[in-house]
Amino acid sequence: MLTFALGKLLIAGAIGACVAGPDGRVRGEAGAADWKAAAPLIPAASVSWNGLAGDLGADGFAGVLIEAGGGVLLMMPLPGDDVLAVLLEPGANPGRVRYEMKKNLDLIASVI
Repeated sequence: MLTFALGKLLIAGAIGACVAGPDGRVRGEAGAADWKAAAPLIPAASVSWNGLAGDLGADGFAGVLIEAGGGVLLMMPLPGDDVLAVLLEPGANPGRVRYEMKKNLDLIASVI
């Protein structure tokens, strides 16, 4: 069921989607992206993003966009310290994918 829910995010140039647990393991994935190298780094990055959000007066981060030559990585927190991540190909529209992430966040959280 988690793979199905993550598959809903594979639109508009999205290569792959995953849920990374607080231990850095992939809890579920869909698409063609290889998350083995990135997933272990996500929990430490999440702690940093939460700290930065706190410095801005927020309770935690709501989303992160990282743009690199190889594409765009979008991330959003899920309940229980899990993080939803979607990798987009270069030139893809992150706004469209982010909308789908927000729209499906409750569904994804419910099937973890």
